[in-house]
Amino acid sequence: MLKMALFIRVYSVYFFLVFVTSIQGQGEQICLNLLREPLERPLPVTHQGPPGRRGPQGATGPQGTRGNPGPPGQCVCDMSEVEQLRERLNDVSGRHERVERIIRNIVEHIGRVEVCPLGIKSGRVQDADMTSSSMWSSTYSAHQGRLDGSGVWIASSTNNKRGAWIQVDMKVNTTLTGVVTQGRPSTNQWVTRYKISFRNFPDELEFIQDDDGNDMIFEGNTDKDSHVLNIFPQPITARYVRFVVWNFKSHISMRIEYVTC
Repeated sequence: MLKMALFIRVYSVYFFLVFVTSIQGQGEQICLNLLREPLERPLPVTHQGPPGRRGPQGATGPQGTRGNPGPPGQCVCDMSEVEQLRERLNDVSGRHERVERIIRNIVEHIGRVEVCPLGIKSGRVQDADMTSSSMWSSTYSAHQGRLDGSGVWIASSTNNKRGAWIQVDMKVNTTLTGVVTQGRPSTNQWVTRYKISFRNFPDELEFIQDDDGNDMIFEGNTDKDSHVLNIFPQPITARYVRFVVWNFKSHISMRIEYVTC
């Protein structure tokens, strides 16, 4: 019996030590888990808030350098598109004032873009290439009648009537699309209506005509300084072009420039 009691006591102590040891191991494992857990958790997801209010506008930067000029434009001889726009403008005229104003600006802009000066104003056309039916004096000869010039062509007193003319010899066949006229710079004298004749030889000139075969009479100036541009119904090609006076104010005095391609 003594041996049995001693055996039971020894095993009891053994199991107690094993139990204590197991509890301590679990405690260390729990502590280790607690230490490692925060490091092993995924980072929380963050959400971006709404953008803040825009700050005040900064100062304007310095102006950049000027770019290179573009290539020169080209004249277009075919004026049919401009004429079509003019016809459409007449169709809508008075119906829609704002639309009419826009279309009119477009038509006039196209008309300006599609014409180029022949060279009377610039002097490319030589003095000897400008002649007239008469002149008041050498001071008022044909070559003085250049657009925007200080001079002017004035017909003689005996030739101050319908049919007086000023002519340009362009030396070679040249396509023209219209003409610009201007009155005398210092006096109220100008041409109010005129015709245009043209051909390759001065003794074979023919007038520009309308669709009905009638000679066209163009409306000229109403003051001494304004430019009045008239576009021909179709471009003409010729060496000689003659401006023939039909009506005038006070005395035949004028400055001129043809427009061409």
